[in-house]
Amino acid sequence: MEKLVIVGAQWGDEGKGKIVDLLSKDYETAVRYQGGNNAGHTVIVEGKKYILHLVPTGILHKHTKGIIAQGMVIDLEVLSKEIKDLEALDIQNRLFISDRAHIILPYHKILDRLFEKKSNIGTTLKGIGPTYMMKYARKGIRMVDLKDEDIFYSKLEENLEFTKELCEKVYNESFDLNKDKVAEDIFRLFKPIEKNIKNTFKIIQTSKSVIFEGAQGVMLDIDIGTYPYVTSSNSSTLGLSNGTGLHPKYFTDAKFVGVSKAYTTRVGAGPFPTELKDEIGDALRDFGHEYGSTTGRPRRCGWLDLVALKYACDTNGFDEIILTKLDVLDNFDEIKVCIAYENFEDFPSSLKDMENAKPIYKTLKGWKTNTKAARDKSKLPKEALDYIMFIEDYLNTKVSMLSTGPAREDYLYL
Repeated sequence: MEKLVIVGAQWGDEGKGKIVDLLSKDYETAVRYQGGNNAGHTVIVEGKKYILHLVPTGILHKHTKGIIAQGMVIDLEVLSKEIKDLEALDIQNRLFISDRAHIILPYHKILDRLFEKKSNIGTTLKGIGPTYMMKYARKGIRMVDLKDEDIFYSKLEENLEFTKELCEKVYNESFDLNKDKVAEDIFRLFKPIEKNIKNTFKIIQTSKSVIFEGAQGVMLDIDIGTYPYVTSSNSSTLGLSNGTGLHPKYFTDAKFVGVSKAYTTRVGAGPFPTELKDEIGDALRDFGHEYGSTTGRPRRCGWLDLVALKYACDTNGFDEIILTKLDVLDNFDEIKVCIAYENFEDFPSSLKDMENAKPIYKTLKGWKTNTKAARDKSKLPKEALDYIMFIEDYLNTKVSMLSTGPAREDYLYL
């Protein structure tokens, strides 16, 4: 059985969607196992742009089954729209949703707004964090609960009372969600997909080949990321077992691949040692079209941080790295990479240390040549190959593929 795990190796937005789309053509099943619609995978196929927030990217191939596994949190309204947008691909009979996946409800979004007002983490305000919070507080509502109206109403009533008390007594905010209206809206969205709700664990286990799609990236992982400026789930390979229900031994023969840009970006607040707040940072943003597919927010940009990337490799066991957006660096005379932080030997755990981390750079010669048309290694300029080799040597991990543009055909194997 062939198993491939694709995970973002930075702070998300690495171009995983295109890579998964490219590789999933050879797989029977594609699985999303964590996060929610705070992630957006953008794929361009035959000139048409698809932005997927919940549905696995692999489902764009008509023979591939898509699974939304138990570790995800689902906004039914977003899912309904996404299924409709993909109607031409006839995904209805190829999409399966875990009966254990938790549901985002309107009160989660209200809480998200209140929490963000206090903490200013930079959340997308889509209710993701509060949904995970209630999951771990054992107050969550799962897809399976919608199959029994008595259970659903009982849990909904309890959660509305809890949220009302929290809003009014802690945050001094009014709360007036109507239970019947919330239930009516949820069941309206649930009924068309009820037949898609399955024990997805069994489907994955019996598939002959599976590709697992991570969302966000390692540095946003709740446990090993730049806490507290992280997402609310394990967005690294650490989330595989609890996100799918599959035991760790299942993954012993899987190939683990990290996806990294040839430079670094980050959306929202949080430490970012190599961030460039100058014309070079602006140029990276402009050349790379660095705006969030989910939020539209401009991304913060900087040189490649090899300290952070090595940490991602070490904590996730990457067998290979896929490097994206190499073509963005075509425009620079010199290219810098961070090879260490002043005063820190290892990647810091402390937020204060991360905020004070000053990068030590190695300067490499740019190539000032168009790499977008390159389809094999021999067509790349020597300086680009030197850049890739430097990354491989530092990480002690092979760079197996390059993405040199947004379209499906803009790639080459090394």
